[in-house]
Amino acid sequence: MRELKLKWLLLGVLIDSIAMSSVWPLTTIYMNQELGHSLVAAGVVLFLNSVASILGSFVAGKLYDKYDSYYLILGGIVFTWISFFTLIFFNGWPTYPIFLVLIGFGTGWIVALNNSMGTSIKSKDGRYVFNMLYFVQNLGVMLGTAIVGILFKHSVAPLFTIATVMFTVFFVVAFFTYRIPKEDQSVQSVQQTQDIQSKMPKVNFTIIMSFFVSLVIMWIFYQQWNSTVSIYMLKLHIPLRLYSFLWTVNGLFILIVQGLLSSRDGRLLKDPYHQVYLGIAFFMASFGILAVAHQYYHFVIAMIVLTVGEAIAFPSIPAIVNSLSPYDQKGKYQGLASAFPSAGRAMGPLVGSMIIESTSFVFLYSLGLFTILVVLVVIALIIESTKRKATLYDNNQE
Repeated sequence: MRELKLKWLLLGVLIDSIAMSSVWPLTTIYMNQELGHSLVAAGVVLFLNSVASILGSFVAGKLYDKYDSYYLILGGIVFTWISFFTLIFFNGWPTYPIFLVLIGFGTGWIVALNNSMGTSIKSKDGRYVFNMLYFVQNLGVMLGTAIVGILFKHSVAPLFTIATVMFTVFFVVAFFTYRIPKEDQSVQSVQQTQDIQSKMPKVNFTIIMSFFVSLVIMWIFYQQWNSTVSIYMLKLHIPLRLYSFLWTVNGLFILIVQGLLSSRDGRLLKDPYHQVYLGIAFFMASFGILAVAHQYYHFVIAMIVLTVGEAIAFPSIPAIVNSLSPYDQKGKYQGLASAFPSAGRAMGPLVGSMIIESTSFVFLYSLGLFTILVVLVVIALIIESTKRKATLYDNNQE
């Protein structure tokens, strides 16, 4: 049976990730230093960007189950391209924040559709598909953030020009390669028709929601690496340039771990649930190290442990969600799998700053350790008591 080829989907994800990652890192600096607005204003814009991303993911996921994904992805690319193109020429206040929020909607839309289309690839193991999607997305983040460092001086126009060109290439790739053959669409519609009478099994829904709530909590604490850790390191008299290097370490170890997993079809452990538990355990341990960190090498070790954890756990979750989602609801739940982390990213900086103001950095990171430990115990209890009763909808997920 012919289907969407994984290599073209990965190319589209790579282009999208490079373009997006060449834009978002400069928001706070550009708004504060060039446009003259407060850090609070920049925080509000980033929050609205995340909310728009949540909305885009949810809507795109729902529409994927009902309409042709080919036209949905082309529409999302064009919508985002228009926003990038406009910002080349009009990047002052309030045009910049308004279109940045629109780009957030487009980001959520495209990510949800890319993951949803990944569920249609049956010739590859589901864990391998989502592992490769995660690998390529992070490769794009590394390349995109490098572009920011090279090109951003005082004007954002060159970066938006590059993003516009890349989305033009993205449109061409999607236009010629993303159309699912008609015979596959008819097979999919038969599967959906057969399944349309049955609702999401309660056990499946319970497992999926336990993962989604866990993702929100983990991303709230993950965001501390983007917001509060840099301030904490400065208080310890560690230069900001060394903080920036931590993200180079993050990208490098994601590529190493993802490369290892890809060579094993995304299977570090036979049971995908156990693989998630292992990843969360690493993720949790990183905050324990962070809570006692005083020297720079402590932060490097904490980042490495965090990165290993996220690289093991995060790609496995959408693969499991795919296997538990009925055929006519895969887009909906992949959209939610993108939306819930965005909710955590939106709340993270606010939650972190509020806790620090009333307590301390050490308390915040210790709270991360114990909260994620509770998350791990709770989801393990829920899943181990119910997973044998779950209904699987993907033959590639065993």
